[in-house]
Amino acid sequence: MMKKLIFLIVCLLIIPMIIRADGLNFIADEDVDDTKEVVGSSVIFGNNVTSNNIVEGIDMLFGNNVNFNGESDYSLIFGNNISVKGNIKNDGFIFGNVIVFDENVTIDRDLIIFGSDITIKGKINRDVTIYGMNVKIDGDIAGNVNLKATEVTVDGKIGGTLSYNEDAVIAINGEVNETKTTEKLVSEVTFQDKIWSFIANYGGKLVLFLAFALFVPQLFKRIDKKNENITILNGFSLFGFGTLSIILIPVIFLMLLTLVFCMPLAILLLILYILAIWLSSIFTSYLVGNLIWKYFVKKDENVYLTGLIGISVISVLSVVPYLGTLVSVISIMIGMGVILQQFKKDN
Repeated sequence: MMKKLIFLIVCLLIIPMIIRADGLNFIADEDVDDTKEVVGSSVIFGNNVTSNNIVEGIDMLFGNNVNFNGESDYSLIFGNNISVKGNIKNDGFIFGNVIVFDENVTIDRDLIIFGSDITIKGKINRDVTIYGMNVKIDGDIAGNVNLKATEVTVDGKIGGTLSYNEDAVIAINGEVNETKTTEKLVSEVTFQDKIWSFIANYGGKLVLFLAFALFVPQLFKRIDKKNENITILNGFSLFGFGTLSIILIPVIFLMLLTLVFCMPLAILLLILYILAIWLSSIFTSYLVGNLIWKYFVKKDENVYLTGLIGISVISVLSVVPYLGTLVSVISIMIGMGVILQQFKKDN
């Protein structure tokens, strides 16, 4: 089963490359400087990416340094340093660290930005939503601006309402039609809130585990069998496969999304991906509980107590300052590895 799964992943990665002439412009290279007209969608991966393309569809750019100088119906850009000098006829979605919009840019509809240092010039004809650290608006925005930021400077013009979190440091030197404050970006969390959050999280994991143990008991027997003689090397293998799946699945999803006949498959893949991440810590917890039971309790196996022990240990470690974040991340990676492991054919 695992060989078939790997074969499927490889096929999904190759499909966009072999149908390039049929409406998809796909490029993956260290440095990319592309100039062409694309009737369809375009996907470009690279370290240094420059796109001068005119794309009648979705334009997707992924890279460290990304320069968007062309024109597209829709733009989806991921990068570290992003320079936007082109035009977007409809909506734009930008995710990066340092993001700069040139003064000649025109966005005809809505714009959504996630970043650290964000500078917006040019003209945006509808609404803008921004999640960032330092935001400077020095352009002409016809609609509303919804901000979640630390520092904000407005030197341009906003025709609608500027909404920002009340704990933001803001300087308005330009023209703003109306302002509105929203709740603080960092809300105060009391000790009581932390206790209730822990109880809710812990209880939720127990309920999910019990549901699986009652309705799919063979699943945990399969996990036990596959990890009967688990070693540190096996643990790294699970972590590696889980990490690989976390990275590859979104890439495959975006590739499938560009193909009209694969959109239902892309949506199904995304749903399963989110569900797997949500459940991953349950399987990691059970694996940890299994190891503790095997090496310390040394009695006849009890699935329910094993799950309880593992969930309790992982839940407690997850709330320890600094260590908790690391435990949560590792838990997701190993859990994804355990899920993938179940597709592997038994020896």
